[in-house]
Amino acid sequence: MKIAIAGSGALGSGFGAMLYRQGYDVTLIDGWEPQAKAVKQEGLHIDINGENHHLTMTMYQHNDIPQDAQFDVIFLFTKAMQLQDMLEHIKAHIHDNTIMVCTMNGLKHERLIQHYVDESRIVRGVTTWTAGLESPGHTHLMGAGPVEIGALVPEGQANVDVVYELLDQSGLNPYKSEQLQQSIWKKICVNGTANALCTILECRLSNLNESDYAKQLIYKITQEIVQVATVDGVHLNGDEVYNYLIDLNEKVGPHYPSMYQDLINNNRLTEIDYINGAVAQLGKEHHIDAPVNQFVANLVHAKEQQRHAK
Repeated sequence: MKIAIAGSGALGSGFGAMLYRQGYDVTLIDGWEPQAKAVKQEGLHIDINGENHHLTMTMYQHNDIPQDAQFDVIFLFTKAMQLQDMLEHIKAHIHDNTIMVCTMNGLKHERLIQHYVDESRIVRGVTTWTAGLESPGHTHLMGAGPVEIGALVPEGQANVDVVYELLDQSGLNPYKSEQLQQSIWKKICVNGTANALCTILECRLSNLNESDYAKQLIYKITQEIVQVATVDGVHLNGDEVYNYLIDLNEKVGPHYPSMYQDLINNNRLTEIDYINGAVAQLGKEHHIDAPVNQFVANLVHAKEQQRHAK
């Protein structure tokens, strides 16, 4: 079985490394030339929960994949705003039975992926593994998961079983879910608070709990997300989610979330339009205002412009 990791930054490299160490045939793909060049020349240096590994893995920049390469399973870990570009670069390497696995942050990615494969071949997922990119070719992976996966349609269950086996054998702690949409929206609550606020305030997750003002923002952001999720057909308990977020900030503690790493550490554009911005936009479609989420998205965009992010 040939596996591709489309978007081999921090988390993608982590998943790729775990699969590769189990003996699977894994190809890393990324659009960022420094990452592709570093891994090609020096291998992947990765710290997995405190253990250092140096792995000699196949890696290509997305515009340099061999023409005859075909993949049976493709994990999508690219940034949300780069998804269509990545799909265009890999579409020639998708065959009639290729399974696409999407655990990306954000909402409604399956709408785009369905232009490339049938919805029965899309496995959607949510994960709590955390990762970081220190420099090109040097990453870390932390935590124990899990990875929650599910099918979009009943016909896709056999493909979920295939992906489950890959992840399970590789120690990535998957489980099959029948409540995946609830988990996707719950992850939006995590990213819409932790990612966005830590980036704006330039702080770690645990620092958010030190401020009553920050906790008020977490509550207001969450309530708006819950309202929009409800009209989109997904029910969440706002107070339960808020308490979960506060607890998560303490547990994860010193971690800087991925959006912080993108903008503050690496001066790269963020996924804010696919998180808080997407909540505000979906709210408009349902005639529901989400002003706090829109304001948070605007603040992150202002910070991107201020820092001349690319």
